[in-house]
Amino acid sequence: MKIGIIGPCEMEIMPFIKKMSGVAIEDHAKLRFHAGKYLDTDIVALLCGICKVNAATAAQILIDRYDVTHIIATGVAGAIDESLKIFDTVVSTEIAYHDVAEGILTRHHPWMESVWFKADKDLVDGILGANARDATVLAGKMVTGEAFIDQDGREKIIEVFDPKCVDMETTSIAHVCYANSIPFTAIRSMSDTPHESGSDAFKKYAEKAAEKSINVLTKYLDAIQPVAAAPRP
Repeated sequence: MKIGIIGPCEMEIMPFIKKMSGVAIEDHAKLRFHAGKYLDTDIVALLCGICKVNAATAAQILIDRYDVTHIIATGVAGAIDESLKIFDTVVSTEIAYHDVAEGILTRHHPWMESVWFKADKDLVDGILGANARDATVLAGKMVTGEAFIDQDGREKIIEVFDPKCVDMETTSIAHVCYANSIPFTAIRSMSDTPHESGSDAFKKYAEKAAEKSINVLTKYLDAIQPVAAAPRP
C-alpha cells in the first residue's frame, strides 16, 4: 500500500507531513510532493491549493508519477446537515459536485451511472474502525463546488443532494480516482455549521478542525501498521 494524502491548505496537511520520516521533496506543476513514510506505510503527501483544478492536478500526479495505490483527502468543510457540530468529522461515502449539471458526468466522460462517486468501502470502514471510540467521527455524503453558499444555495443543496457537508476539492479528487480506478475517501472536520457560519467562524475554528482531521487520519494509519511477529521460543 502506498497512500497519497492531499490537503488544500497548509494547516490541513503540513502538521501531518511533519510526522513523516525519510522525506524526499520534488516539485511538479508548481506543487511540492513529500515522499516518505508514516511509520511503516509509504506516503506521498502534499499541499494542493484551494479549489477543484488544483486538487485534481495533485491527484493525477500522485497516480502517474508516484504510483500511489490509494488516495485520502484531509481537511475542513462546512456542515450542511444541521445535526453536525463544530469539529465533527465526516468520512466520505459518496461524493458529488453541487455545481455541475448531472448530464455532464452521466452522458459524457466518465459515463457514470449517477452523479455520485463512491468512496472505497475498505478505506471508509478502516478509518471508522480506527476511530470507533470517537462518536464525533461519522460516515456520510459530501458535495463540492466553488460557488459561495448562501442560505438559498444551502436549501437547494439539501433538496438535491442532502449531504453532510460541502467543500471545494473532494469531488474533483474522487473524479480523478474514479477515472484511474484508485481507491479514495476523504476526511473532513467541520469548521462552520448552519448555526455558526461565516468567515468569523472559519477563522476561529479552521485550524483546530484541520488538526482533528489529521488526528483521525493518523489513527487509521496507526491501525494498519503490520504487527511484528513474535520471536520463536
